[in-house]
Formats: sequence, C-alpha cells, structure tokens
Amino acid sequence: MRLHRLLYAILALSMPAALGEANAQYVRLEVVSQPLADVVATLSFMSGIPVTTIGSLSGTVENLSVKDEGIAAFAALGRASNLFVAYDGSRVIVAPKSEVETVVLERGGRSWRSARSAVDALFPLYPEDAIVHDAESDVLIVRGPAAFVEAIEKLLSQSGGETVQVIRGGVLEAVPRSNFN
Repeated sequence: MRLHRLLYAILALSMPAALGEANAQYVRLEVVSQPLADVVATLSFMSGIPVTTIGSLSGTVENLSVKDEGIAAFAALGRASNLFVAYDGSRVIVAPKSEVETVVLERGGRSWRSARSAVDALFPLYPEDAIVHDAESDVLIVRGPAAFVEAIEKLLSQSGGETVQVIRGGVLEAVPRSNFN
C-alpha cells in the first residue's frame, strides 16, 4: 500500500500542474484491484484536493484507468464506482449512491434556470441526476448525501436579497444574485 502511494506521488509530481488550482493537478492512476476507500484516499493525495467521505466506502475498484485533472478524476471514479461525487470549490464530497437521500423542494419563487445557476455557483461539480426539475408539479427533486441536500435546501430557501454568500476555495464571498439569472 505504501509503495503504491509512493509510486502515485512520484507520478503526480512528474505531471505538469498549475499552482494554486486544485482541479488543475493532472492525475494519472491505474488500478488493477484495490479497496474503494484506498482509491479515494490515493486520488485525494495525488490531486491535493481534500475529501469528505459520507457513509461507508466498501467494495473494490477493478481495472480503472484515470488520466484527468483534479475533480474530473474524482468524477470518473464516481461514474465507475457508483458514487455520488460533488465539489464545492474547496473539497470533494464522496458518498455511495446507495446511501443518498431524496428530498422534494419548492423552487422558492425562482425559475428553474436561476435555481440551477445558484446550485452551480455553490457546487461547480455534482452528478447530473442530483437535481431534477419536475415540470408537471413544478418542484425540484434533490438527491445526495445529507450535507449536499441541506446546502441546497438552505440556498433555495434564502430570501431574494441582493447577494448570496458562497464559500469558494475555502473563502466566503458574496456573489451578486444577478449572476444566477
């Protein structure tokens, strides 16, 4: 295990990377057979992106080849291993899809497009099926781990003020609400 991480670290250091941008770290990972939790930890180490794991990452990753930048590498692992993977600008949230919850939310007076834009500002990466607009009943169906769902609920329940507080790269910033239209 330690030898694998050392080899991965050497490989990661030999790849070009833009300093200061977590998602710009190029990752090349070849997995023959390794526990899923170890692959997530290795990917976090190689990319330099912290990971919050929600639930139990059990199972084994078999024959996976990832050659991508930062969060895109986590997204590839998520697709291959049936994981919920979201990125909030400072960390990756990983959870087994079998352990996600589903919540139905009112749009809170926003159009579907503005609600989606607000979520995109908060989470630059999340599964396509994590937020679905049901046009017939005009509600949003949100699927994800509790931390993700609670963040979306809080975001969509905010009043129509001029700005929205967003944590991006670990720094709190006020984003004009006009960016979400």
